[in-house]
Amino acid sequence: MAEATLAGRRRAVTLDFLEKIYASSGIAKRHSVLADYAMDSPKDFEFYPNNWALEPFPTTAARLRLFEKWSVDLAEEACRKALKESGVKPAEVTHLVFTTCTGFFAPGPDILLLGRLGLDSRVRRTVLGFMGCYAGFNGLRLAGQILGAEPEAVVLQVCVELCSLHFQKKPLPDFIVANSLFGDGASAAVYARPGRLKNGLADLLATHSRVETDSLDQMSWRIGPTGFEMRLGREVPARLKAAAPSFVMELLEKAHLRREASAWAIHPGGRKIVEEVQAALGLTDPQVRSSLEVLSACGNMSSATILFVLDRELRRASKSAVTALGFGPGLTMEGAVFSRP
Repeated sequence: MAEATLAGRRRAVTLDFLEKIYASSGIAKRHSVLADYAMDSPKDFEFYPNNWALEPFPTTAARLRLFEKWSVDLAEEACRKALKESGVKPAEVTHLVFTTCTGFFAPGPDILLLGRLGLDSRVRRTVLGFMGCYAGFNGLRLAGQILGAEPEAVVLQVCVELCSLHFQKKPLPDFIVANSLFGDGASAAVYARPGRLKNGLADLLATHSRVETDSLDQMSWRIGPTGFEMRLGREVPARLKAAAPSFVMELLEKAHLRREASAWAIHPGGRKIVEEVQAALGLTDPQVRSSLEVLSACGNMSSATILFVLDRELRRASKSAVTALGFGPGLTMEGAVFSRP
């Protein structure tokens, strides 16, 4: 009886913790390639075992088979939308930058996209893998560097993240928090020199990167036997709050921009992260509106998220520039400044 009572208390504590985490997340909905998450009964599960214990729990190999099945479809859809809006024809693309940290296979999605989109087989491809939430910034920085070296280049960037494949059932605080935050999504952008795009949203002015080397253990992402395992330290929001002002000062100096002249696109790693960075930079609620809207509608989609936020903010901002900030394992801080036409 004592053991049963203790187990019951543990379940109650876990459920109470779960309710608090989800209620405070700032997320209204998320998306997943797995229909199982919308099912009321385990007998209807298609991926997970047909029992609430989820045993035998799916292996990493099983999860990556679904990544291979779904990632290219989502990437293709995002790329087609970006190409259509930009006015660029697939045959004009010279470089493809593919970003993901939620799956691997080869020949990879970058190669499969060539045929799906009708890109030239000689397109130069780069895959940025397993860098985490800030990898979208590395992709746009690479696009800027390519255009600096090859003025006639046209770069297609696509970020695909299927985070929901890596659900972990152990009631560990790190896993519970990660399960409450991450969703699936894909985003794409086209980069070219001024005049090449029909509907260009912005010009890239500057990028900046910095690793906070005293916090390497505060956020990590490792491959386990049943999926990829995220570790998130409680110190992350406070650490970013302390580091953000000096990082932003360095970034804006590179762009020769005053802070008051910029709108903001902050990667919504979680509501607490947005709130702490907002407080550190003295931003108003309207200035972080796009970040919180994306968080509410989609959750954290890892590297794909920042392009969602930038799309909203570049279309609505009244300022002449938009400063984007991202964060990830390291702790790594990434930034980019865009000027609006």
